[in-house]
Amino acid sequence: MPTLNSTAVTVSEYAALLGRAVRAVGPATLEGEVQKPRSSASGMLWFTLTDGDAVLSCKVFRGQIGALEHKPRDGDLVQVDVDRPDFWPQAGKLDLIASQIRLAGEGELLRRRQALIDQLAAEGLCDVQRRRALPVYPRAVGVVAGAGSDAMADVLRALADRWPAVHVITSTSLVQGKCAPTQLIDSVARLQQHPLVDAIIVARGGGSVQDLACFDDERLCRALFACAVPVVCAVGHTDNNPVCNHVAWAAYTPSRSAELVVPSAAEVRRELAWASERVAGAGRRVGTAGGLLQLAGARLDAGRVLGASEGLLRERARALDAADGLLAGLGGHTGDWGRRVTVGSRRQYDDHSRDYGHAVGRLARDTRRGFQRRAAEVGDAVAVGARLMTERARRRLGDATRNATHSAALIAAHDFRRRGWLLASVAGSPVRSVAGVAAGQRIDLQLQDGGVEAVVERVNPMTESETHA
Repeated sequence: MPTLNSTAVTVSEYAALLGRAVRAVGPATLEGEVQKPRSSASGMLWFTLTDGDAVLSCKVFRGQIGALEHKPRDGDLVQVDVDRPDFWPQAGKLDLIASQIRLAGEGELLRRRQALIDQLAAEGLCDVQRRRALPVYPRAVGVVAGAGSDAMADVLRALADRWPAVHVITSTSLVQGKCAPTQLIDSVARLQQHPLVDAIIVARGGGSVQDLACFDDERLCRALFACAVPVVCAVGHTDNNPVCNHVAWAAYTPSRSAELVVPSAAEVRRELAWASERVAGAGRRVGTAGGLLQLAGARLDAGRVLGASEGLLRERARALDAADGLLAGLGGHTGDWGRRVTVGSRRQYDDHSRDYGHAVGRLARDTRRGFQRRAAEVGDAVAVGARLMTERARRRLGDATRNATHSAALIAAHDFRRRGWLLASVAGSPVRSVAGVAAGQRIDLQLQDGGVEAVVERVNPMTESETHA
């Protein structure tokens, strides 16, 4: 059996030994479930951390609380950065001094994400019908992304490829971490106030659920929904879909955002060419339809129909007259029979003439009315089609003209000569420094509305002190 030291020590001495031994354990990162989080009167944060078998008490000093990535709640699965264990001899209590707390595990983050989506959907913030409509031809597009990020480059390249005349205004922001939601909200607010911005793209590349946690922030989601201009979120991908994609138009990837925000220049050119061809073809079709109508009228001329019918009746009358003469030359015993036949034939002729005349008249009238009605319908349809095609072409041409005028104004705005600057040159070479000219030398000055030829009287180079001022 081990021999016990017979020399007794005080409780304070032994507690000091325990304190030194505990401090020797050093820092660590622990993962466990938060229980009973609370704040003390002095502003310190207390909670216990357990893995189901052991329980440790943790505390965060008041000055460290503001730097926490996550403020723990009961039942949270977290990772805690422990600076050191602290033994309090006055109460015989061991506490862990924590400096950082993060949510641990995608399961907890996804649970919170879905809970927030359900809450916002219940309030109507996920309703597509309540989102602001995307413009067809935006004057300018605002882009929020990380400084120098691939997402920013992808969005700018996609916008330029799809609609080269687009005017882009950028605002950089953090896109990961605790401070990211606040900066994202500030960037969106600044772009919203710009007088030309008609749509905003918020872009970030893919990442894990933890990487995209800032886009699950409730404050950011509410700000995107309340933005005065439509917002397109090009964040994450279809498998990792943060909450912001449910309250704004979702492009999922930066390169696809341009398809929602700006038109396709190639498609606009094809539609303008198609409209021009339709307008030109409408005139040709109207002329062709008129010729067809005249030809059909000539073929269905009622007078010609009546003339043909009358000729047929005259032929029948001549035949009856011949039969009448033949009968008159027969013998006496056939005279009465012949007269009866003649009277009957004449009566039949009169009946047939009357019936044929009525039938031919009705046929001519019905044909003329049907033809006129069909001709009017064809003419109306052609006129309506030509008018619609003309209006559509005029509207598209007007939109293209406005875009071209806007681009020309932007180019003109970059002309430095309009702001009072001028271009100086000597013998056709631009002057970039006073070292390039000498007194008595002739110099050409190019202004906004013309040129001036001058002679240099004196050269005044800047002193060293003025250069570094």
